[in-house]
Amino acid sequence: MLCDICHKEEATVFYSIIINNQKTELHLCEECAAKKGLIKPPLPSMFKEFLPLMPHEPEFEKLKCLKCGLTYKEFRRLGKFGCPECYKAFEKKILPLLRKIHGNTQHIGKTTLIQAKKYEKESKLFELKQKLKKAVEDESYEEAAHIRDEIKKLNKHGGTLI
Repeated sequence: MLCDICHKEEATVFYSIIINNQKTELHLCEECAAKKGLIKPPLPSMFKEFLPLMPHEPEFEKLKCLKCGLTYKEFRRLGKFGCPECYKAFEKKILPLLRKIHGNTQHIGKTTLIQAKKYEKESKLFELKQKLKKAVEDESYEEAAHIRDEIKKLNKHGGTLI
């Protein structure tokens, strides 16, 4: 259903008012509803800003989310996903875009510097322990000893490798 005001965008806000037992309904897009003061103005979509930078590739126009049915073409037009599964459906196209926008493709959340350093240390320790286990299984004892020493240094120096 299209917006009753602009007749261009999909109506996502449904406004009903009853006066003297007479019901009036408005079907509005987010932008028109915000202009009327019915909702807060929508935040600009980060994707919408960067989507024009992506080259148009017809083979990706056929992509479709199996859960919500959103097509890649609709995603490019709207700049929004229809559901969490869209990330998987359009993964090959959006990972470069996410990297361009955020500098990374994995969100680790907001943290303080202290928490980030602790996470980094724990992550490095886990990685080293996995490598150590693999080296022992492969009977690469010299490599295992080197990894063991790195683990000791990491623990001794509060998380910074020297």
